[in-house]
Amino acid sequence: MSEVMEKPKKLKQYKITFHGEGAPVEIGHNYKLNTYPRNIQTTIDENFLGALKASVITTKIQDTEGKWKDVSIPTHQYTIEAE
Repeated sequence: MSEVMEKPKKLKQYKITFHGEGAPVEIGHNYKLNTYPRNIQTTIDENFLGALKASVITTKIQDTEGKWKDVSIPTHQYTIEAE
């Protein structure tokens, strides 16, 4: 039986800028930790972007009529463009 080694898939890259003040943004994916500076455009691969998009705070808020609704708030502010 012969084993075929698969070529690793090249990950799609995106240009991203994290906004705000404070320390650089740290994102972890599969036991790897990347640090991204704030207010400077840099690149992020699709795996770390997926982890960033999944990083939200889920809570409930009450509207003016007294009804509660679920909301998701991103943990970081950023802008992104495909490379």
